[in-house]
Amino acid sequence: QPYAIPDTPLVQSLWQKQSGLCALCGEPMLKSRFEAPHASIWAKRRATLDHIHPRSKGGSDAPENLQLAHAACNKRKGDRV
Repeated sequence: QPYAIPDTPLVQSLWQKQSGLCALCGEPMLKSRFEAPHASIWAKRRATLDHIHPRSKGGSDAPENLQLAHAACNKRKGDRV
């Protein structure tokens, strides 16, 4: 896994819109590995792209169907809506 979240316009826009908070639990997300005291914390609390309506259930990759979530929250959500 990379040391920082992707520096793309989409990710930056979602980060600002969500004020750096996970869309699923509301807690702050980490932007880079160097904000985490340990690699295992980075692995769980880093920001990942989450499909609001999962692709496996017909959801698209359109920006309005995407949000940022902790890697652990995103994994826990799985393909639920």
